[in-house]
Amino acid sequence: MTGIVVFGTRPEAIKLAPVIGGLRNRLDPHSVKVVCSGQHRSLLTQTLHALDFAVDVNFDLMVHHQTPAEVVRRIVSALDRFIQDHKVDWILVQGDTATALAGALAGYLTGTPTIHLEAGLRTNDLNAPWPEEGFRQLIARLASLHLAPTQAARANLMAENIPADRIVVVGNTGLDIQTHTMKTMGDVRQGDAMPYFLVTLHRRENLGEPLAAVCGHLETLLNSYPGYRILWPRHPNPEVIETIEAHFLGSGDRLAIVDPMDYPDFLGAMAGARVIITDSGGVQEEGASLGIPVVVIRDKTERQEIVDLGLAAMAGSRGAGMEEAVSGFLGRQIDAAAVTRWREIQGNGHAAVCVVEAILQRFELR
Repeated sequence: MTGIVVFGTRPEAIKLAPVIGGLRNRLDPHSVKVVCSGQHRSLLTQTLHALDFAVDVNFDLMVHHQTPAEVVRRIVSALDRFIQDHKVDWILVQGDTATALAGALAGYLTGTPTIHLEAGLRTNDLNAPWPEEGFRQLIARLASLHLAPTQAARANLMAENIPADRIVVVGNTGLDIQTHTMKTMGDVRQGDAMPYFLVTLHRRENLGEPLAAVCGHLETLLNSYPGYRILWPRHPNPEVIETIEAHFLGSGDRLAIVDPMDYPDFLGAMAGARVIITDSGGVQEEGASLGIPVVVIRDKTERQEIVDLGLAAMAGSRGAGMEEAVSGFLGRQIDAAAVTRWREIQGNGHAAVCVVEAILQRFELR
């Protein structure tokens, strides 16, 4: 049998890397094809190099200013041709991206079983995050095997009437690659004489006026904590860059807007931060696993366990609760037991083994 692993963005590549290695170790390596849509071209090149990650085919479909509908349409079309030409027997997609949805649609339309890694994350609000919440709910209707990261994710799928025998709780492969990278690199913590807040913001629903409001709260934060600076890796979206520059022009060296980091460097930046301020789902997971408090610039999160454990606080999509959340984290130490519990929930770095075993059993592959 021939299977394909489809991805297009940096987070997908990171979380799929240990799975691809595991599948190729257990199966004929030539029977597992890695297909990249090229959805995040600039960030992916850097990430694939850092992870020593090779792809079999890259559709390279990235075009500036594409709508989500255009991205999905182009990927579905390319995958349809690839599936027909290579007689694909199963498809593995990860997360809630346009590439993941396109992979599930292509599988459905060609009668090819789809495996969904990171299934069952929910806010139950189709507008938050948009379009990711809609994408993952749609994928759930199309997938044949649902690999849920946590018991809470499994419960979400069960509530949507997904058959129990199609759901396997496997943990989070993001913790696998994080743990491996930290061991390989040793202490990758960013050296910085001045303590800093690490900021990453890019969600579509937060662009424009909401992002401008967040920047206002970040300015207040800098004024309130003169001994701190902000480290902000640049996102390729020009609207994000324009908003940042308009607000922080003349802020001096207390605001460091840096080029996108490769994965090990970004881990080091997270590990060295005093507080992480983000609207990213993956960064919520990674920061909590490192024991770094996370302030979430969103109204809702699909990773509520992190908040319940006291490792993250919600600040709203406009950042109204940012100052209070940061102050609370600076005034106390993160509970080490909570970090341990979060890592246990995610599989303690052994999720990829569970993923591979679930796929082998489902398709009777040995």
